[in-house]
Amino acid sequence: MADDPRQFLPDLNQFLRDSKKLGKEFNKELKKESVNVAKHVVARAQANASTPAEREVAKSLRAGSDRTPKIEVSKSAQFVSKSRRNARRTEASKARRIDVFFGTEFGGGKYGKGNKTPRTTSQGAIVRRGGGYTTQFRPHRGRQGYFFYPTVRSEGPNIVRMYADGVERVRKQWARGRL
Repeated sequence: MADDPRQFLPDLNQFLRDSKKLGKEFNKELKKESVNVAKHVVARAQANASTPAEREVAKSLRAGSDRTPKIEVSKSAQFVSKSRRNARRTEASKARRIDVFFGTEFGGGKYGKGNKTPRTTSQGAIVRRGGGYTTQFRPHRGRQGYFFYPTVRSEGPNIVRMYADGVERVRKQWARGRL
C-alpha cells in the first residue's frame, strides 16, 4: 500500500501515546509544529486547484490544531455558484463548500441527465436533497482525486520530513528545559 502513512512513521501511535506523558507544554508546541506542516499542505493544494470550482472549494481548506498535521474543510462557508446564486435559494438549499468538496476532488458524472441522485434515509425512504445530478463535476476518478489528494501524495516525503523536524525541535526544547 503506497499511500499508507505508517510506512513512513511506523511508531507514530506509540510516540503520540508517550508524548501525552511529557506534559501540556510539550503537546502545545507539538500542535504548533503540526499546524505549520498542515498550512504548507493547504497552500500547495490551493495552488494546485485548477478549475474555478476547485479554487472556490480550496479557499475553505484550513489547518486544524492537533498533534499530527490535520486539514479541515469549512462546514459553514458558502459555495457561490456562477449559474445559480445563493441569494435566490432558501437557507436549506444553499450550497456549502463542504457539499461540493468531494465532487470537485473525486469527480462525478455517474448520474446523467434525467437520473436523479438518490439518497436514502435511515428509515429507507428515498429522498432528493439539494442538487440531483453530478454531471457538473469532472469525470469520476475513483480514489485518485484532482487537486487535494494528489498534493498530499506528492508532498508525502516533505510532510514527513517537516513533521519529523518539528518534533525534533520540540524535543530539543523540552530536553533543554524550555518547556
